[in-house]
Amino acid sequence: MTVAKQKKAVGGTAAPLKQQAKVRTNTTKDSVCKIDVPVIKFADLWASYVTGNPYRDPKTGDVPPGFENQCAIRMSATLHQVGIEMKSFTQANVTLAPGEQFGRILLHGKYTAVRANQMGSWLSKQPFCGLPPKPENITGKDWESRVKGRTGIVMFDGYWTRDGESSANASGGHIDLWNGSRLTISGVGTAFATIGRYLGRNAFFPGTHFGWSDLASSKAIHFWEIK
Repeated sequence: MTVAKQKKAVGGTAAPLKQQAKVRTNTTKDSVCKIDVPVIKFADLWASYVTGNPYRDPKTGDVPPGFENQCAIRMSATLHQVGIEMKSFTQANVTLAPGEQFGRILLHGKYTAVRANQMGSWLSKQPFCGLPPKPENITGKDWESRVKGRTGIVMFDGYWTRDGESSANASGGHIDLWNGSRLTISGVGTAFATIGRYLGRNAFFPGTHFGWSDLASSKAIHFWEIK
């Protein structure tokens, strides 16, 4: 039996949504069963956004080395909050850059992305209802004007440098929610960056722990509109 998902909008608060259903099979050839699958709404994502550093060493409470940048982890945890368990976040559903390793951890027993570009690759497969079939390529200095007044998930790839990288081969990225005018505020550091960018300060001491880099210099910027 073929199972066809029927998108169904739901209102209310950011309670977890049921994104799976059991269907009984039958003996009718090529039969189709329609099921109601709730659509993820932006208001629920924004209300459920997980701030800070959700991935920590359970023994010390500290952020493990190499996990100082947790934007993809926060986005994953936010999806978990609204009922998306990310069971399909596997290497088979992610396109890796040359020489790149697949990054995934378990957070409260659920698959969790650790790199923004890999989470973006997975989102491009439309893994849950509410996402468009493909992201919109908004790469360029005018990216912000192209999504002004719209809501969704935005991914920036290759705009900040990791240790040993130059600006030409920068691989650092960011994935976040966009509410039509700004990104989220997940902590003190991102608060300065978000407010600074909102006020027109696109970069401030890039490459330092207290500064931020220019998002518009990203090699790729993708946007998934979620209403």
